[in-house]
Amino acid sequence: MAEKRAYRGSMTVFFSVLTVLFLALISAMAESVRVQGARAKAASVLDLGIFSVFGEYERDLLEEYEVFGVDASYGGEDFQKEKLSERLDFFMKYNIEPTRGTMLTGNTLFPVRTEGSSILRTLLLTDEDGWVFRDQIVQNLKSAAGTELAAEFLEARKKSQEMEKNQKDYEKQEQEAEKALIEAEAAQREEEKAAGGNSGADDGSVVPMDPDGSALPAVQEKPDNPLDLIKKVKKMGILGLVLEDPSSVSMKELVKKELAGERKREKGDLSWERESSGLIGDGIFQEYLFSHFSSAMDTEEKETALSYELEYLLCGKESDEKNLKATVNKLLLLREGVNFVYILADGEMRHSAELLAAAIAGGAPGVTTALTAALLAAWAYGESLLDVRILLAGGKVPAVKTKESFQLTLENLGKLPEVLASCKEKAGEGLDYEAYLQMLFLTGKKKSYPMRALNLIECNLRKKEGMGHFQIDHCIAGLEAEAEWELSPVFAALPEAFLKTGLGAVNYHTRGKFIYEI
Repeated sequence: MAEKRAYRGSMTVFFSVLTVLFLALISAMAESVRVQGARAKAASVLDLGIFSVFGEYERDLLEEYEVFGVDASYGGEDFQKEKLSERLDFFMKYNIEPTRGTMLTGNTLFPVRTEGSSILRTLLLTDEDGWVFRDQIVQNLKSAAGTELAAEFLEARKKSQEMEKNQKDYEKQEQEAEKALIEAEAAQREEEKAAGGNSGADDGSVVPMDPDGSALPAVQEKPDNPLDLIKKVKKMGILGLVLEDPSSVSMKELVKKELAGERKREKGDLSWERESSGLIGDGIFQEYLFSHFSSAMDTEEKETALSYELEYLLCGKESDEKNLKATVNKLLLLREGVNFVYILADGEMRHSAELLAAAIAGGAPGVTTALTAALLAAWAYGESLLDVRILLAGGKVPAVKTKESFQLTLENLGKLPEVLASCKEKAGEGLDYEAYLQMLFLTGKKKSYPMRALNLIECNLRKKEGMGHFQIDHCIAGLEAEAEWELSPVFAALPEAFLKTGLGAVNYHTRGKFIYEI
């Protein structure tokens, strides 16, 4: 049996001190690394907390309009910035709860404790007159928009610019023609007065002159001047002229002073990198508007604040009736310019107008010239009324007319109300109502569209159950927050126990920011 031996161990004081110092050095180095890890954890917890706050987006806003926004009123009437801080604190505390302990701490290698957070700045959907909302839409849909959309938009823009130019030329020439006609008629009256009132043939007949100077066959009386009727038509209600059943027009109205764009609203103070207002962005946003809002052509009855939403976006009036009337007038002007250009280019139509003008004017050259220009403008106006009536009936009208597609004859210009009443066409070739509406949008006030869209979104969502107090200017699209942290020591506990000195808790400050898809 082996003999048992006992050994005695010993350790010098120097070696003991050296061991403690060495352990203290290692602990200090480990604590420094751990603090850096705790700081990273604190920053991540804040970012995760902010992200969790934005996970509480308004569901109906997203489902109906594909827009992200956190309702900072949380179902109430007031904007609650403090509630946002409370929710942020809740999510941060939830995310720093330890899930597994360690042998060293019983908790975690990176113990952190939040001392509270605060919301520094917010970004609202209504900021910059709704441009934040517009940018979110463009950013979200940009990846889905291909080169085909861009090409279509550029082509439509070019066409609308040409029509707008024709429209301005028409308005200018119409005004000049009316002025010239008034002056020519006044001059003729003065001449007749100076001649003792003796004008025309002795038997009362009129001897009209062809524009080339040759006499035309005498007629016993002047033909009716269709301009007299056109003046009366222009004073009539426009909707009664272009709609088969004017009583079918929606009577829905908005309370203007209650709209987000009209009242005093909440404003954010967080800056963001604004999306370029280029053509592609405009095209994407316009496509969004036409896919999410209805027009006068939509027959499906919806629980919305207005039935003619696209017309409201274009014109900004408070009622469906006013918006439709304003849109019709815009369409009318758009078509007048195109039709006027076509009539001027058609020699036969021009000559017909000259002959009628000469007959009405009794051969007076000055009056004949001015009257011809006025007749051409009136002819374009009458044709345009027919165009708009066809569009509102669900038909199509070509962007540029041909001899076959031009409908109104000069003889029927003096019977325009009857011609309009008998127009039942609902087919045809060319562009439909919404295609022309898109052209009007291209030449309209683009800066007004985002805020008007937000007005409609707010009014429509308020009609949903439990959303009677919803305000679009309470919806947050981004925020910046800060938080204070206490980082408790872990490895510093060892030198503290032996040397009675070491690192205490470390205070740390973090900031975080999040913006929906901008």
